[in-house]
Amino acid sequence: MKRRTWVIVLLALLLIGTNFYSYSIGKNAGESTNPLKHDAIAKKTPEEKKGDGKTATKEKETEFLDKKTMRTLEVMVKRIHGDYYKDVDNDLLNEGVLRGVAQSLKDPYTVFMTAEEYKDFYQSTEGKYCGVGIIVTPGDDGMITVVAPIKDTPAFKAGIKTGDKILKVDGVEFTADQMQDAVHKMRGEEGKEVQLTILRKGKESNDILDFVIKREIIKLETVDGRMLEKGLGYISISEFDQPTYKDFVAVYKRLKKEGMERLILDLRGNPGGLLNVCADVADLFLDKGVIVYTKYKNGEKDYYYSDNAKEEIPLVVLVNEGTASASEIVSGALQDRKRAKIIGTTTFGKGIVQRIFDLPDKQALKITVSEYFTPKDRNIHKKGIEPDIKVELNDDVKQIGPDVLDQDNQLQKAIEVIKGEK
Repeated sequence: MKRRTWVIVLLALLLIGTNFYSYSIGKNAGESTNPLKHDAIAKKTPEEKKGDGKTATKEKETEFLDKKTMRTLEVMVKRIHGDYYKDVDNDLLNEGVLRGVAQSLKDPYTVFMTAEEYKDFYQSTEGKYCGVGIIVTPGDDGMITVVAPIKDTPAFKAGIKTGDKILKVDGVEFTADQMQDAVHKMRGEEGKEVQLTILRKGKESNDILDFVIKREIIKLETVDGRMLEKGLGYISISEFDQPTYKDFVAVYKRLKKEGMERLILDLRGNPGGLLNVCADVADLFLDKGVIVYTKYKNGEKDYYYSDNAKEEIPLVVLVNEGTASASEIVSGALQDRKRAKIIGTTTFGKGIVQRIFDLPDKQALKITVSEYFTPKDRNIHKKGIEPDIKVELNDDVKQIGPDVLDQDNQLQKAIEVIKGEK
């Protein structure tokens, strides 16, 4: 697959995760907890790194902070220290200034990260951390929104659902612009409990629910595959992390040896992950052409291409409202290029890209820098991908997947459709 040398991460949502310069499209996700799991992340090229920290860059920074603003800020800080009715933690005050600069853009995906938050971000992209197992994102309604609970984690077993709104963590209220603080509070010592207060919106009424969940070490096995019946294989991908492509190929080859002639790819509840990894997975099933491209405000574009080789196996893809970012790139590419039918419900809709820049003192700044587009020039941000065959999950279904095939009407439909594919 042809592409630039950047490694890009797309997580939808809020799992925090990586110590390298990054682009973020999706994984802006949560208490898995990766508060950035809707984010695509890309390492800088050596040429770009050479330009970091030059005097010219510092001069530009001072140009944007005019003397009037600096004087006003200094007066404000002195006034707060002198007249606020409580003692002031100067470190927190300085941190608040930095957070405020990022929040002034009113973009929930542009955030300042402390050294500790940045470290958490790095650890979560390694696929192992201690939490409850929730992918979250900042909602347009100002609330922290659950994209998906990670399968077989404490949150999944407790009954947290896609679309739930996290109002409180251990009794402390949090809003979308405080998502990283909420994520940090959801993390903690293995075996210790955390209480989440959830708003669950229903068709007729809304419910406030409290969940007491015991933290565990969350270690993600992102690929699961099996034969559903003779000739019919099933592979689910929970996230696109570093080992996912290699694991996917291994499972795919195993199922081929077991006689797989048709494949159902399940991306439901997948919040995203690494762009290069999701592009590699899409490339397996596509001949030469565009997989995805990103576009910057100056009009410049970066393309990811598939090569000539492709697996010819008949394929359908399952998606839902928890399918986000990197998983939407796979779904969009396969749909646009008529390689697979997409089955399920409209996806999450995360079509913008963030990049993470190192700051002094091991801190970081994540900034929205571009949009991404499918091969047919679709930007699906806040729209999602409409399935070719829409199938709502039955209201009484509590779990999905092959283990509950008798309940999972979306998977049942996928089996019906794939059997008719040639």
